[in-house]
Amino acid sequence: MLGKFWESLGSKLGEKWLAVALPALLFWVLGGVAYSHSHGTSWIRDRSGWLRGQPVVVQVLALAAGFVVIGASGQIVERVTFPVLRGLQGYWWPWLGPLRRFLTDRRAGRLRSLEQRYAELAPLIENRAADTEQEREYQRLDAELRRNPPRAAQHMPTRLGMCLRAAESEARDKYGLDVVKCWPHLWAVLPEQSRSDLAAAHTGLRRSAECVVWTVLALVWAYWMPWLLAVLLPLTWIVHRFWVIPHAVAYGDLFRASVDLHRRALYTSLSWPLPPTPAAERKSGEELTEYLWRGSDRGDVQFSP
Repeated sequence: MLGKFWESLGSKLGEKWLAVALPALLFWVLGGVAYSHSHGTSWIRDRSGWLRGQPVVVQVLALAAGFVVIGASGQIVERVTFPVLRGLQGYWWPWLGPLRRFLTDRRAGRLRSLEQRYAELAPLIENRAADTEQEREYQRLDAELRRNPPRAAQHMPTRLGMCLRAAESEARDKYGLDVVKCWPHLWAVLPEQSRSDLAAAHTGLRRSAECVVWTVLALVWAYWMPWLLAVLLPLTWIVHRFWVIPHAVAYGDLFRASVDLHRRALYTSLSWPLPPTPAAERKSGEELTEYLWRGSDRGDVQFSP
């Protein structure tokens, strides 16, 4: 049994190290290629020849130092990914407030135009008077609007921020639950499969953000290979648009589904009275959020058995 345990542990550590170290290895290899492009390949032959002439202990130490540099740089990038992800969402320093407001207002204006067009198409769809192109446009607008919070107070300056904020705020609009405040409690009552799926989706989002960090860091090698700017700048946008955003959409959908399916387990676990109707659920959710956040002295609420 212990053998199986250590085998499993070793495989997990190997997967973890590979996920962290492989981007770092590619980063340093690119740096070596850029330096060689600028200084010629003779320096590689000189250093490799010098290393081959050293004792085995020195060669092993040099190899170990290389692994340490790769692993350490991977760990550093992994640590800074969370604040970078927050920055990509639009949680910026106060001195960037004017820029944040400008971008938020711009996105709000675009959202209003989408809502106006959606309202124009809705009667056609309801009356089945829309053609194929209008139905496709309506479906596209419906999906786009769902990925943006409807209230102006919830708007963010970036597309990623709008997408994740929409997932966070939807439960409050539908059920009265503020999941930002209730999330630790809701997480505790989620089934293991739901937690695993959410954790995997969040890991995918974080890994995609790490790729953005690595592509931005790789711009330093443009000092020796200037044409890298023409490759890495578009690549950074492509990674963000076609990798980070889809991962955020997938995570947001799973987040919504977890709240939709398991929110009543939160009521049950706290012995809080279940709302009898959908119309009453918003008020019940607001009361439950207040109870979890600040407690309550109310005597008109009876805990359910």
